[in-house]
Amino acid sequence: MENWGYTPEELLPIVAQLAKEYGGYEHSSLSYEKARMLMEAVIYCIREGEDGKEGILAKRPNAKEAYLYGRQVVTDKVRRLQTLYNELILDFRDYGSVCLRESIVEGIPGFLMHYDVKYAPQETLLLLDYPVLANLDAVSGIHAVLEYVESIALEQRFLKRFGDAYVLKVLHAYSADYGELMENICSIILCNGIGHMILRKPMDDGGFDREEYEWLENILQIKLEEGMERYLSDMLTLLMKQSFAEDEELSAYLYRAVADLAKRVQTNLENHCLHRIFFY
Repeated sequence: MENWGYTPEELLPIVAQLAKEYGGYEHSSLSYEKARMLMEAVIYCIREGEDGKEGILAKRPNAKEAYLYGRQVVTDKVRRLQTLYNELILDFRDYGSVCLRESIVEGIPGFLMHYDVKYAPQETLLLLDYPVLANLDAVSGIHAVLEYVESIALEQRFLKRFGDAYVLKVLHAYSADYGELMENICSIILCNGIGHMILRKPMDDGGFDREEYEWLENILQIKLEEGMERYLSDMLTLLMKQSFAEDEELSAYLYRAVADLAKRVQTNLENHCLHRIFFY
């Protein structure tokens, strides 16, 4: 992607105009911290615009055009977040996770209420404590929060396929106090599901006995030499075909978990404690 790379001299007139509007036209001075905040706001909007540039912005626009276009992109993302959240919350399940409930039920409405598109679009405002499979380290503001809620929506789609009773049984088997943990529920259920795929064991045929754990260990020990990540990817593909036919968006999201799952499986395999990741 082309980087428009505006100089500070090109951006300063935009910042100056924002400063006048922020402080009131009768005030001419602004603190260094506020001025820096407004410069960051301008740069943030321009970068958001770069991510979706099209039409007249397919070539390098002047700084003001780029900023205004980017601010509109930010505004549109806020609308998308509001729409997505309204749909999500209608049938939202926290499965007893305090962190998940607080992040979605309390955090997102607070963000929508206080997010400042014009003067501080770069501010995320939320800690986004509940971990999702998407890596949000490099993004902030509405970009981060929208992707976060999109991730939660995908995870909800995955979990609801198994039903509340199944999810809760697996989570209780994982930890008696799982509700207080800051762990991703989706990855716990996904790992357990992969255990079923390895043994070709129906998902509703709950529980693994001693013999099945021995089979799992023998199979995984062989696959360890061939490449654990690739094998678990194959098992995830099998799970998706069986339960989520042609849901490419969900599949792409869940594949993000494979590298971490491979490490967890390998660690528990080496310590002969597969019962800690395959539960029900």
